[in-house]
Amino acid sequence: MVEPCIELESGRTRYRLDGPHEAPAVVFVPGATLPMFVWDGLADTIADAGHRVLRYDLIGRGGSAAPRIAYDANAFDAQLTELLDRVLPGRPVHLVSLAFGALIAARFAEARPERVASLTYMAPDGFGVEMSAAVRLLRYPLIGEALLAIAGKAMLLNRLPDYSDRAEVVKALREKFEPHVSAPGFRRAVLSSLRHMPIHDAGDLYRRSGERGVPTLVLWGRNDRVTPLPDRERLRAAMPSADLQAFEDTGHLPHAEDPAEVAAALTEFLRVAEV
Repeated sequence: MVEPCIELESGRTRYRLDGPHEAPAVVFVPGATLPMFVWDGLADTIADAGHRVLRYDLIGRGGSAAPRIAYDANAFDAQLTELLDRVLPGRPVHLVSLAFGALIAARFAEARPERVASLTYMAPDGFGVEMSAAVRLLRYPLIGEALLAIAGKAMLLNRLPDYSDRAEVVKALREKFEPHVSAPGFRRAVLSSLRHMPIHDAGDLYRRSGERGVPTLVLWGRNDRVTPLPDRERLRAAMPSADLQAFEDTGHLPHAEDPAEVAAALTEFLRVAEV
């Protein structure tokens, strides 16, 4: 299907709505690079289970606009807030987020806890990862721009095997992602996001969000090489009240590798949160 776009002050946004109109709303927030197709399968299962499901492309990604702005917390928060005001007005929502998207969901929940029925973080960013020399160079002005212009497509595509040890998962990601890598403004948006978002240290953000009392679930693959599962003490310090479910033999995208178990865990969590 062709997803519609909506014109927002923060930029044109591509989105998709599925499931019964009056059902509890679940919003899927993607990560730093992959558009909303990253939720294919899980989002459909949640919609089929009787939820109103919203997926969307972050600004600078997929079918959304890529304005020349600082891609910081304010920009992503404005996009999510405007989108919900337009397509799910006046309704509390369950936020389900992946990696970089967890930073966006946590910021939204911290500022507007009354609008959030629950939070689910899948492999959330913000716990520090080992950066390659190339990624460290991206953080420097001019050098980062030049590096992305020369080798950005290869760098982004070469990361995909780290998402999963399963060849079929990586192959499907590449086929869906490759058409987006050369889109105007995409690499610029990713670079700006890397420089402006707390992808390596978001412990304080998660703690503040957790203090709002929103039910929180953390889903993580034990073999995640992109955002490795931190030690229990560090995770509990940032998310003391969260329920952690770790999945064996899965990587960065447990919902693509173990779809039945992940869908069951999320469905049960949403059911309890609705009570």
